[in-house]
Amino acid sequence: MADIKRSNKLEHFPIFDPINSATIKEWADKLNKYLHNVVTTLGLEKSIDFKMCRNTLYEIFERIEKRRIYFHIYHGGMKMGEINEGALLVFWILKLMPFRVRTLDNTVVNTRVAYTVFINLLHYVANKSNPKRKVNIKSKLMDETLYAFRYRDLSKEAIMLLAESYLY
Repeated sequence: MADIKRSNKLEHFPIFDPINSATIKEWADKLNKYLHNVVTTLGLEKSIDFKMCRNTLYEIFERIEKRRIYFHIYHGGMKMGEINEGALLVFWILKLMPFRVRTLDNTVVNTRVAYTVFINLLHYVANKSNPKRKVNIKSKLMDETLYAFRYRDLSKEAIMLLAESYLY
């Protein structure tokens, strides 16, 4: 077994470098996968009306990568996992609001986008992990989740736990 040097000294930890283009592409591909139906969800006639701020998306991707390192350090080498990554994506969309539609309120747009990512993430993870795994989607529960995304102050951890609780 390799000798692993452990440290709690700040100077033993490197400074986080900006994410590279490969990581940005990987995250952009994931985002596209989770947003395949966003134009329909927003009730738009054409995708050209849906805009995003690239700089804010890069910031979101970088924050998720930093959290991946946090998981590794503070959870004994544990990997964050796709459900937690997706939950962080939802959290940062709600906080930083990178999406725009000229004809709609910005808060409404980003709440719906975050909700779309959340639901598509759940379906993707359920299908990927086990075709028999299901997503608990009841209209009242979904309405309450959408309300919580818009009006409540949800933490990163709360959204992660919420995502896990929808899968059975």
